[in-house]
Amino acid sequence: VSIFFKSLRNGNFFEENLWEESLILICAKSLGEARNKAEVLGKSREFVYKTINDDQISIEFHSVGQICEINEIEDGSEIFTRHLKYSEVLSLLTPFDDEGEN
Repeated sequence: VSIFFKSLRNGNFFEENLWEESLILICAKSLGEARNKAEVLGKSREFVYKTINDDQISIEFHSVGQICEINEIEDGSEIFTRHLKYSEVLSLLTPFDDEGEN
């Protein structure tokens, strides 16, 4: 399952804020159960911290993305796949500035 998190600065979302996509394994008997478990797990991973500039950064669960069924795990098992637009590939291959804002 892929789950998405977004960051907020002082309770506000800005386009330059960072997003996180997390790929997690979930044991479930149905896609619905997997989605429910992923939502609960995503909400449990939310957190807040203060920056050196005294800004409050909140990392919030946003949504469940794709759910991919895996029947068995062995060497070479595909865990996750998705189709991307060229602009998405460029974004994924471009490192972000570690000194920038969250």
